[in-house]
Amino acid sequence: MGKANTHMEHFEDLLFESSELLTRVMHGEVKFTRKWDGAPSIFFGVDDNGDAWIARKGLFNKDAKKYYKRSDFDADPKFPEELKTPLWNTLVYLSRSWAGPEYDNYFVQGDLMFTDGPDKGHFFHPNTIQYFTHKIPKKAKVGIVWHTRYVDNTNVPGESDLWIEYGSSVKEHFKHMDELWMINAHDEIEDFTPNFGHLAAVGNYSHLSEKTKSLFKMYQNALIKGNTDGSLMDFIFDNMAKAVDAVKMDKTKTKKMLEYKIVFEELTANPNLESDYLKMQTYKIFLLKQFDRLPTDYAPKLVMKDGVNRTIDTDHEGYAVFDDYGNAAKLVDRKQFSKANFSDEYVKGWSK
Repeated sequence: MGKANTHMEHFEDLLFESSELLTRVMHGEVKFTRKWDGAPSIFFGVDDNGDAWIARKGLFNKDAKKYYKRSDFDADPKFPEELKTPLWNTLVYLSRSWAGPEYDNYFVQGDLMFTDGPDKGHFFHPNTIQYFTHKIPKKAKVGIVWHTRYVDNTNVPGESDLWIEYGSSVKEHFKHMDELWMINAHDEIEDFTPNFGHLAAVGNYSHLSEKTKSLFKMYQNALIKGNTDGSLMDFIFDNMAKAVDAVKMDKTKTKKMLEYKIVFEELTANPNLESDYLKMQTYKIFLLKQFDRLPTDYAPKLVMKDGVNRTIDTDHEGYAVFDDYGNAAKLVDRKQFSKANFSDEYVKGWSK
């Protein structure tokens, strides 16, 4: 049931997917978890023989790699040098504190917040957002926010290959250790149920071609980044012109143009797509504002590149909405967080 939590679609992009999750949102049959701006995303598990391992998102690739020993990191030529020691230390602490189920098809996922203690004991800045808190013990070296757990049923007859539980309570599977600071991603919001209100009627566009969906999403990203101020049609015309100019043979140019023909036809036949997308964005902000008003022990900030690293208050990265059937989407104010993520006005944790 479900699929690996390595990428979530934006809530508004549910227009292009099955309407199951959106229907459950409107009936209040969903749960939420906070998105934390950590890096990298990690997976942890223990084999039947008691050997603990750690992995990154490549765990779900065909050449998936699990790392059991310090030498395993060095043996992987593609593993980033700057992550080898931090992830090895993380594995050591996790393996010492693990008290979860004793079978190797069970594993968990979270985001690293820090691997050498928080700055000045109160700040951690893993990615775009810097967090300030008084909740981290002085001896803490590694910080993790857990959010998902899995059971791999590949060899279990009659079961789906991967059972996934979003918003899972994972920290409870570890014994207390001074060097480890861990929370669950939903800890501060689990008792809150938003007012779901009413989403104005929208259509479903799952029937559109992948080309049309992809170009529409590219246009939305370009708007966020400030790379376009034109219309959707202008954007697609420009994209087509670049694709045609990139090839030399007339036959290939014609083929390229035909690839875009269906896009223009589909957009013409679905004139409400942009207005429906805007309705989804408006409803998303309606939900986000309710969560953003909740108190938090981890104050999110952006660090300015102004020579003195001045900080400004911001909201949390966003939230994830999910049901009991493995469907999930992310609620992110893209005009705020995504723009900051793309912007070079702010100090990023990985660039310090």
